Amino acid sequence: MAKSSGNEADSHQDSQPNTQQDQALGPFDADSYGDLGDLFDAGALWLPKVDAAGLQFSVEKKSHRVVAAMYVTRDSAMQLQVFAAPKSRGIWQNACADTRLALAQQGGVSQEADGPFGTELHAQVPTAQGAQAPIRIIGIDGPRWMLKATLTGAAAAEPESAGLFIDILHSVVVNRGQRPHPPMDMLDLQLPTHASSSHALPTSDEAER
Repeated sequence: MAKSSGNEADSHQDSQPNTQQDQALGPFDADSYGDLGDLFDAGALWLPKVDAAGLQFSVEKKSHRVVAAMYVTRDSAMQLQVFAAPKSRGIWQNACADTRLALAQQGGVSQEADGPFGTELHAQVPTAQGAQAPIRIIGIDGPRWMLKATLTGAAAAEPESAGLFIDILHSVVVNRGQRPHPPMDMLDLQLPTHASSSHALPTSDEAER
């Protein structure tokens, strides 16, 4: 179970490249991780149970495809998606540049910053109410995959509010599988089937109703 360190800067002082560097800290690759244990099996992601955050899933209405997992607290959220990458190189650097361009086209502003997993994006994006909202995007390259975490709310604006989500990332396992995928193809997620009653798992559609 992931537990918050309380302060992101306390345990992650030095920025590292966006790849798996520490065997003791994740995100992990399923091929070298071992058994699922008490993690939620969400297909390409094995996710920790977290008492301090709810776990929800975004599902496309027409296709019913699960496109993202999201941890939610009272004032923050972290969306998780995982993408295929080639065996020879990571893709976060290019994805980061593409994301900055897309944000600019939407009227947002962004800048690169050093974080606990290496280069990340800090941005301000326009809202429907005409205000600006902060987002923080973290990309992590693994063996033939890239994990993308998008933080919103207080966790995007205040490092001390992001500690829980950073700890969650350190506990996530990516189950890439062996099926061929082109680079940046989103890996399939699924709704977990063994969730306990104390960890409700509504889809985003259910949460809106």
